[in-house]
Amino acid sequence: MPVYLLHGFRWPRSKIRVHIILNNVDDAAPEYIFSPSTTTALLHSLSRLYPDTMKALPRLRFIEQYDPDDTSGSASSQPFAFVADKVERCELSLDVVETMNQGVDSGSWDALMDLKEHLAPEEKMGWWIVFNGDELRLQDSDSADDVDFNSNKTARKAKEVTEQMIRSSNYSLHSKRPSSRKKWFRRRLDGQLSLYE
Repeated sequence: MPVYLLHGFRWPRSKIRVHIILNNVDDAAPEYIFSPSTTTALLHSLSRLYPDTMKALPRLRFIEQYDPDDTSGSASSQPFAFVADKVERCELSLDVVETMNQGVDSGSWDALMDLKEHLAPEEKMGWWIVFNGDELRLQDSDSADDVDFNSNKTARKAKEVTEQMIRSSNYSLHSKRPSSRKKWFRRRLDGQLSLYE
């Protein structure tokens, strides 16, 4: 059950959903953007929208907070995820002051501030400690019937996929999606279209 120290900002879930809809990010799951396929799709979308900003953020990461012991109805969809340019995973211990004193370079800081202004201008930039008690949720291609949760092979594969995603800064890019739906949603949100147009 990892704990992360990260530098970044909170991205409200409602704004994640709007971004996915308006930008036709069909391969993204807005309720858990930590998964590799959703991370890849979102990074591609952001790179297309803000190419200069994203070039300055080669290690941009999305981190989810999650408590598997929370059984309330709202537990499966947290109110926000985190967008970070620096992430340190705490295994047993971590010198928080030393990590924060290392800081981030000014180019990364400026680029992340620019991205924050596009995605979540009302949120603050800062250092966060985030708990994710179940970072290995099922991937899109898996189903609960196909996974043996007691299998060491399954646990090793899940760990391997997560570590690969964490280390990787080269994400595959998908082709551009048609923008007709995007225009419809924008016109709908601006009140130019009725619900049934």
